[in-house]
Amino acid sequence: MIMQEGQTAPEPPRPTEGPGASQPAWWNQVPILLFGGMLVLMLFRQGRREKQEKQKLLDSLQKNDKVLTVGGIYGTIVAIGQNGDELTLKIDDNVKVRVTRTAIMRKVSPGDAAKAGEA
Repeated sequence: MIMQEGQTAPEPPRPTEGPGASQPAWWNQVPILLFGGMLVLMLFRQGRREKQEKQKLLDSLQKNDKVLTVGGIYGTIVAIGQNGDELTLKIDDNVKVRVTRTAIMRKVSPGDAAKAGEA
């Protein structure tokens, strides 16, 4: 075969099966997609678990529990509203605050509340 000026040599045929066969271009992205999918699933699972723990805490709140609000206020639950969503916290003598149940971040032990009062 005589090649004329400006022509290129034809590419040799590639094998379609066996060890020399090339893979589709998207095949290289499969591990990245699998890793991303696993990461998303783990994040959703962790978020769901934290939400369940928070709901468990909120459901277990009772009168005389010492709590910390999301605003950083330590108090003792002195009353729970009729609908159960509103709490009255005693912060100090003659100081009471009404908050929603979701404003409670965690229960605290009596030692933690005493340390906060000293600071």
